[in-house]
Amino acid sequence: MRPGRLMGGAIWSAAGRFFEFAVGLAAVALIARWVGPAAYGVFALSYVVVGLVEILVSDGPGDALAQRRELRGGHCNATLAGALAAALAAWAVIAVGAGGIARWLGGGEALAEILPLRAATLPLAALAVVPAALLLREQRLKALAGAGATAGALASLVGIGAAWWGAGLWSLVAMELARHLVRTVLVLRLARWRPGVRASRRDAVDLLGYNASTWGAFGLAYANVQLPRLLIASALGTEALGLYALAERVYDQVFSVLMAPMYQVLMPGIARVQADREAARQLAASMMRVAASVASPLYLGLAAVAGLLVPLVFGQAWAAAVPIVQLMMLLGLRSSMSIVQLSVVRGMGRPNWHLGANAVALALTVVLVNAALPYGLLAVTAAIVVRSVLMWLPYAWFVRQLTGLTAWQQGRAVSGPAFAALGMAAVTAGYVAWLGTSIPAAAALAAAVLLGMTVYYSLLPLFAPDAAAFARSVIGMLVRRDVDSVRRLFASG
Repeated sequence: MRPGRLMGGAIWSAAGRFFEFAVGLAAVALIARWVGPAAYGVFALSYVVVGLVEILVSDGPGDALAQRRELRGGHCNATLAGALAAALAAWAVIAVGAGGIARWLGGGEALAEILPLRAATLPLAALAVVPAALLLREQRLKALAGAGATAGALASLVGIGAAWWGAGLWSLVAMELARHLVRTVLVLRLARWRPGVRASRRDAVDLLGYNASTWGAFGLAYANVQLPRLLIASALGTEALGLYALAERVYDQVFSVLMAPMYQVLMPGIARVQADREAARQLAASMMRVAASVASPLYLGLAAVAGLLVPLVFGQAWAAAVPIVQLMMLLGLRSSMSIVQLSVVRGMGRPNWHLGANAVALALTVVLVNAALPYGLLAVTAAIVVRSVLMWLPYAWFVRQLTGLTAWQQGRAVSGPAFAALGMAAVTAGYVAWLGTSIPAAAALAAAVLLGMTVYYSLLPLFAPDAAAFARSVIGMLVRRDVDSVRRLFASG
């Protein structure tokens, strides 16, 4: 499978996610102004419970269906039956035990009140798992992206409307419910799949091995995300958690626009060529260069302008989140490589390696975050960044074993765009510091973004000539409105 064809699919997915990101960010910005850091921190705690169950009912089973070489109807039926049963059972347990769960997490009465309705997203996620996996498997990414964008837009309208009418914390719950409901309805319609009753024990057993490793791997990854939240809430309070959760939300939103589409197309693509080691190697190297060329400047650019961006978008009440956002954006340097590494590991059928790596990462999280807690929220965020950097080593080794792409080659694939982005970030940050408050924040932000784009475009030929030539080709075609040439470029890449 050619890298250009994969990039064509990734562009559709990224376009839909970018629209979802823009609308969602606007909604979160407005709601965050109205509810404040403490309430936002309470809502963040709801993910500790609900998000863990979503791994069981949707994330893991969906990945298993997309990765299989041969897929039978029984596989889909068995997946839906198991996911829906688990979702309904978990919803009931969360609703009944909401008070105890809230006390254990330290979220108070507010968390206890929202948990029963917040967990109503679980059966909706279970209903969507099979049709979404089928769309992904068939590389109908335009349809999948459209469903996500529509769901995100409607959910944002619901959230903003509820917050406007004074719903407070409940507006965030309403937004999540609306997003899941609309997406589920749309993917069911788009996939044109109807569940059946035929499913054998063999169908379930076929998926069990991959699912078991996936559940373990995703569960440990989830613990890596939620453990710092729990520790922050316990030691530093829900307001500190709100600041951290907002910074993490900004990072995750950018990740969902850039890196999640890459995984959606690359993991199935690697799975299709898993018998051809050389093809997998070339595919991984190409996609690393492409991902780094886009991700590095965007993440580091956000870090450079965070001092202007956060107060302008979220309000002065969130100014304390600025250094947290800046540190969190450093994870972007690693994300362009890690998403390709993860796609290779899972696409080549090694979810057990992913499981083992996440166990190591969780151990590092426990040690590093506990050591950082006495020094405050900024130190905790730095510990998360350090953990991510350390985890490059096992994943680089995995990719070498599976494709022959050495750690040095992996580093070279992303280093050029990263150095160009670092230069851009330094210039932009200096410019922002020089401007200070001499001009309005919106004008200063626009000027900083324009400067950053110009500097990066100028530095990229020095550090990554191939990536710069590719970017110039695409920009030239877009300026000429030569859409057909753009399509041919990606189709022949």
